[in-house]
Amino acid sequence: MKLNKTELQKALEIVKPGLANKEMIEQSTSFAFIAGRVVTYNDELSISHPVPGLEIEGVIQAEELYQLLSKIKKDEIEIVIQDNEIILQVGRSKAGLSLKQEIKLPLEEIGEQKKWKPLPDDFLHFMGFAMTSCGKDMSRPVLTCVHVTKEGFIESSDGFRISQCELGEKMPFGPLLIPVSSVRELVKLKPTKIAEGEGWVHFQTEEGSIMSCRIFEDKFPDVSPFLAMEGIEINFPKTTEDVLDRARVFSKRDHFLDEEIQLTLADKRIKIKSKSESGWFEEEINFSYEDDPITFSISPHLLKDILKETSSCILGEDKLKFEGAGWIYVTILREVEE
Repeated sequence: MKLNKTELQKALEIVKPGLANKEMIEQSTSFAFIAGRVVTYNDELSISHPVPGLEIEGVIQAEELYQLLSKIKKDEIEIVIQDNEIILQVGRSKAGLSLKQEIKLPLEEIGEQKKWKPLPDDFLHFMGFAMTSCGKDMSRPVLTCVHVTKEGFIESSDGFRISQCELGEKMPFGPLLIPVSSVRELVKLKPTKIAEGEGWVHFQTEEGSIMSCRIFEDKFPDVSPFLAMEGIEINFPKTTEDVLDRARVFSKRDHFLDEEIQLTLADKRIKIKSKSESGWFEEEINFSYEDDPITFSISPHLLKDILKETSSCILGEDKLKFEGAGWIYVTILREVEE
């Protein structure tokens, strides 16, 4: 059997987020090859992608195969299956990998997808927007999810921040509570279709990738009372975006969802601060604000996106509210700690 290394490597890259960090479930740190597709499963996510010419059935430990392919420079791989082993040959190089023909991943839990339906145009954009307001406290798991309603609302909150977006059209079904860890990978994959499942929701890309996400069973709190607020309008200076770029140097994490900066409004200035393990940043901008000092934290990535659409916001007694086309973002304000 001959395979294109680039196509195989691309497939493994696509399904890799479905691998578990530790094998709590048997074979969850392995690539499973089933009916011309490579599949991963970690109890929260399962991702599969087709591989042209693939005729392997079984399970191969992920790390060794992935690392080996990254070291191969030629694009054509000869694969031979012998007993419980696959042999990869490229030129004069050969490598053997253990092949377990019995697939023990509990893929039956995922079930079958119902009819595929197109996703609304702004679905992925608003999912990316909403995930920046998700919490991390697993004692309140509903606040670690993005909530998608059948009526077309996408919302999230960590108890201090709220994001609410309106698609302008109904979803094929709902409601859905999708854990933010799955939403991260969903936004990267860029699916175009959705299908309903039992305890799972399924997404499909134009290239045939399928991502199945386990959904959380709970009721999302009503955030609408916190979105209606009165206050004064303030406008962020045009130079804010440039300062955010500099602040991000010391706020970067593994993913922009984990980034955070602090903004303080006081004494006719905005002070923007960020801090990482290796350093810190601080810069002030002239700003027409003379009321009591306040401070709030926000993702610099999100604030940059907001400022591209609007520099205006409403400052209430204890909240700050941004509003744009189809979306609202509210954050709780805190007094400056001396």
